[in-house]
Amino acid sequence: MEHRRPRDALSCDRCRAKKLKCSKDAPICTSCAHSGSHCHYSGKVARSPLTRAYLTGVEKRLHSLESLVTQLLPGVDIEDLLSAPNVAGSARSVIIQSQTPEVAPSPQGSTHSSTHEPALPEAVPNNVDGFNWQEEDINVDGLTDGMAALSVEPTGVGYLGSTSGVVFLRCLLDWAGFLHQSVPRPQQSVATPSASFRNVLASSHISHAALTTQLSSSLIDAYFANYHVVYPFVHEATFRAQYHEVVPRPSKKSWNMLSHAIIALGAWSLNNDQIGLEDYLYRRALTLGQEESVFEAASLTSVQALILLSNLSQKRNSPNTGWNLLGLGVRTALSLALHRELPHWNITLIERETRRRVWWGLYIFDSGASTTFGRAIMLPDQETMDVHPVLNIHDESLTPQTITLPTEVDEPTIYSSLRVQSSFHLQTNHISNKLLAEPGLSAEAALALNASMDAWTHTVPTYFQLSHAPRSTAPWYSFARSRLWWRFWNLKIIIFRQILLRRAISERGQIPDLAMQSSQEDCKRICLEAAHSTVVSIHQYATQDLNRLEGWYATYFLFHAALVITLCIISFPRAEETAIWYEDVRLARTTFRERLVGDSLSARCVAILDQVVSDGELNSGTLQDLELDKDALSTFPWSVESNELFNSFDWDFTTSGF
Repeated sequence: MEHRRPRDALSCDRCRAKKLKCSKDAPICTSCAHSGSHCHYSGKVARSPLTRAYLTGVEKRLHSLESLVTQLLPGVDIEDLLSAPNVAGSARSVIIQSQTPEVAPSPQGSTHSSTHEPALPEAVPNNVDGFNWQEEDINVDGLTDGMAALSVEPTGVGYLGSTSGVVFLRCLLDWAGFLHQSVPRPQQSVATPSASFRNVLASSHISHAALTTQLSSSLIDAYFANYHVVYPFVHEATFRAQYHEVVPRPSKKSWNMLSHAIIALGAWSLNNDQIGLEDYLYRRALTLGQEESVFEAASLTSVQALILLSNLSQKRNSPNTGWNLLGLGVRTALSLALHRELPHWNITLIERETRRRVWWGLYIFDSGASTTFGRAIMLPDQETMDVHPVLNIHDESLTPQTITLPTEVDEPTIYSSLRVQSSFHLQTNHISNKLLAEPGLSAEAALALNASMDAWTHTVPTYFQLSHAPRSTAPWYSFARSRLWWRFWNLKIIIFRQILLRRAISERGQIPDLAMQSSQEDCKRICLEAAHSTVVSIHQYATQDLNRLEGWYATYFLFHAALVITLCIISFPRAEETAIWYEDVRLARTTFRERLVGDSLSARCVAILDQVVSDGELNSGTLQDLELDKDALSTFPWSVESNELFNSFDWDFTTSGF
């Protein structure tokens, strides 16, 4: 039985093709019935609406999918994947290759290694309030250090977790205590210019005269010449225009906090604080922040000030103060939606780009500090933030008058390092958190993490790749290029050094596990390659005169690298590579003593290296015939119990040999 279709229904395919009037009868129209043709109705064609809102939604979804693919398959070029003849087959093969059998999801959804090694014990204070800290009037000889690498006494410095250098140092010194009956060396008292400067402040004239226009301008120039080219979070032209009141300044209190932070960093970057000006400016900036009550107001300017003050606090050996400032900066930034792109927001291009630079600057600082201090990274994950990476452009390409988005350049700019380091932390932050969650990470799981890091290196621009010739002679470019790989190698050292220490204790305890030696040997090789590369790279880089910022990072990364090499010297004295290890330690000491003398912490680093392995032992190779002294266990001067280190391996000290 035929029935007529709705009036707004489409004609059948034949009538539409021949442009005939269709009766729209079903199942066959009149025209097709007369001609005896097959009658078919295809129905309406669904078309996507060409509205701006729809296209924006599609673009956002595409961006999210690309970010997901990049996260799941680091190092894979999406364009190459899409251009393959068999896209589905190529994607499937890449996914299979990227899967690692060593790591399996837990019932809770997180990833845990299938096997665990005994975790090295953490040092804890004697009292319940032992983690309390107070960082006023800190000097270089105090307990704390901004690198979280030298504060072996756990009391009064805050909690420092397993990824911090000091946890490894504690275990290494305990292990070396078998050989040296370690006791802390008395520290020489050093005059404290900051304290003397406070006395001068009492005369009331310094506080007014110290910040003359000429001096302030010189310190601002020092900031933009030495610090800004490394961490470009503040737009230079805009700040200078505001400073000279060519354009309106932000709110008075936020502006004062930012300007004092910039001037204080300028003073810090000039290497020496002989008259305490740096300390005065730093304290003044913190005081201004308290006056504004940073808990009751938020602005982009205040976030910039918090970022800079946090980094200055760390560099001044007040790491917990800097940590708190970073936490406040993150919360403030989230309240300002810096982690969101907000494409419909009608703001200028320079304003949007400045927001990106501030967010990613905060992101890399918080990521780095969390790993350095061994504390969980609490930043938003990639699913909850969609802010774009910073543009790789030169400053003159983007001004307040720019209305067309500038094209990115394929060459290094001062923003290249911020862009690449952001990518590095996006891909590796989960590694730091995993190491904190599983301090007894198995060798197989560690090798899987290392493979994901190696895959990330394929995304690094060629001008930062060590296999390509440098593209510029600018100092900021050389430092950015070198610092990127120092950071990369350092994370490898952090991943593998605990495994290396466990193996050293196991072999010296004469309980080798042959089934695990192969994977542990790979871990040892990768860790030592990273340490060797770091030592050589920093030694070569330090042939030039280093500013204070360069010296700080060189000291930090060199010390971590030298420690794992000294561990191998005292633990594997008959290894074939001992000659290379000796040379690496000599090179590190030479770098500390001759080329990093301007850094206040380098002398402490050398003293610790000397305490573990002396110059005479390096020159004579006497470590090869030393016997362990079990009585040295009781002389380790820090509150961590030495026996805990070995009890965690179920060793029996009642037997004749361990």
